[in-house]
Amino acid sequence: MRKIETLRAALTEALPDLQREPERLRMWVEDGSGSSRQTATLSFGFAYRLNVLLVEMSTDLALIALPIFRWLRVNQPDLLTPGREGFSFDADVLDNRTCDIVIQLSLTENVTVAAREDGGWSLDYLAEPDPMFEDGSPLGDLAEASDLAEVIAATEQ
Repeated sequence: MRKIETLRAALTEALPDLQREPERLRMWVEDGSGSSRQTATLSFGFAYRLNVLLVEMSTDLALIALPIFRWLRVNQPDLLTPGREGFSFDADVLDNRTCDIVIQLSLTENVTVAAREDGGWSLDYLAEPDPMFEDGSPLGDLAEASDLAEVIAATEQ
């Protein structure tokens, strides 16, 4: 599963504590499932809860959340839609300076399957779709619009 690798890289890059001591970041999967439809392709998908344990962290939770939310924008943008929970977390406060933090993310990954000429299979993880509008673009703030007339008015500007 590729999302686990990319989230590990994003957290390690963003948090100096993990750069110095990468063993303080532990990840495991719970409640995983696979699904496939009986179609002409053998493509399939995974759904799972990824648990991310950060051990003896003295970093503010907001500085940990930032790289996760940035990662979600690219890798699981549906978790950032209004009304959805991006992630949940628990913290075990060890002392006035450090805590262990467990972050839970509900993730999905889709895999395409294609037959190769040599009789084998080619497996490719699908990327998430690009956002329709970039933040800061004239259309990027349309979530604030309450009806279609406001959206049309905003696009005409």
